[in-house]
Order: sequence, then structure tokens, then C-alpha cells
Amino acid sequence: MRDLGIRLQRRTTPRLLLGVALAFSSATACASPAPSASLSPIASSPQPSPTIVAATSPSASVETDPRSGSPEASAIAGPFAFSAASITSFYETASLECEPPAPSTTAAGWFVRTCHGENVDGRPIAIGVITDESDALGAGFATVTALPDEDLLEPTDTIDTLSGFLGAMLGEEPATELLPWLASHLGDEYAETTVGDVTVATYTESPDDSTRIYLEIDGPAYLAAPPPD
Repeated sequence: MRDLGIRLQRRTTPRLLLGVALAFSSATACASPAPSASLSPIASSPQPSPTIVAATSPSASVETDPRSGSPEASAIAGPFAFSAASITSFYETASLECEPPAPSTTAAGWFVRTCHGENVDGRPIAIGVITDESDALGAGFATVTALPDEDLLEPTDTIDTLSGFLGAMLGEEPATELLPWLASHLGDEYAETTVGDVTVATYTESPDDSTRIYLEIDGPAYLAAPPPD
């Protein structure tokens, strides 16, 4: 898996292509919030958790399950709604298997932790969080891969996973504003936009390979990091 497409794209071409990927997520007032462990109709809660978009349009219903208990040592970096530990914990409760963090191949001082699993249709999915040495979240990515007998991955088969991940990274309001873009740009070779000081992009595996679609969300500190020695 590339680590990551925005950084690689900027080293090979100066042009910025418009794009975005998105979702719903609920905001939290806690210092170290934790995404929900299961899905249930959204309701008022003193400690809401990230939500999952359950349809493919801006009017999609939102589902969440408030959960108490948050990782004590997790850090929330700048523009992101939740800590890396909270995000990976949420996906582990959704039956994804998370690998130990490994050094980034493109950004010195940053570490990548990837989780793998399947969506409800059996397609392979992966999510990743990128943290600095203090475990502060600096970037994240998600992918959906076509089934072995599929020559093309339809964007509509990826939107639930990718929009849900954007919500977990950015929170409900920014993700909601980006949702129409996601529906129109998933499946593009490369598309990019910014939300505040966060860069969001979606792209395919390669110009000739549309069997995997990526969503990438990068903070400024990660993008500014020099390559490893």
C-alpha cells in the first residue's frame, strides 16, 4: 500500500486536482473520545461516537452507538476529531485485525498502523492511521478492493466504508459538507481538495487499475515531514 498517494502525487506533478472523500461522524466534548463499537440508531448521548454513513447520498441516515470508556493515552492532533487509538479500537470492534505500527516509508518520524478486514459484501477493506512519536494523529487512509471476479470496483460499492472513515477522522460537520463530492469523485484516477488545513484525496490503484479505491486524509504536519534518511 502506498504511504501515501498525496505525498507521492506532489513529488511527480505540480498540479492539484479537485476531489474529496467523506462521511458522517459525531463530535465529542471528551478529551480523548472513542468511536462506537457497534451500530444502533443515533440518539442523544453525553458521549457520542463517530457515525457510519449507511447509504450513498447526502441524505443518508446516520447510525451510531455511544460508548463510554476512552483510551487514556490517546492524543488528538489539530484538526482531527478522534485519536488514532480510538479509531483503531473502533475498527477492531468491527472485526478488523490491526497490525503493530511500522515506520512510514515516506515521512521521517511517523508511524503507520493498518487494519484489514472485509465489508458486508465480502470485499477486502483496510484502514490506516499515521501517528508521530507521541502518538498524535497526523493522517489516515482507507481502501476498498474489488472481489477476485470483478474487473472494476464500482464507486457505489465503496462509499459506505470510505465515507464512514472520513467521519471518524474529521467529525460530522466537515464530513457532511464533503459528502456530495465523494459521491461524484470516487473512482477518479486522482482527485484532491482541502478542508481547512487538512488535505483530502481519493484515487484508484493506478491509471490502468480500478480494482481498488483509496481515501486519504492528511494533516499539515505529516505532509511537511521530510523523507526518511
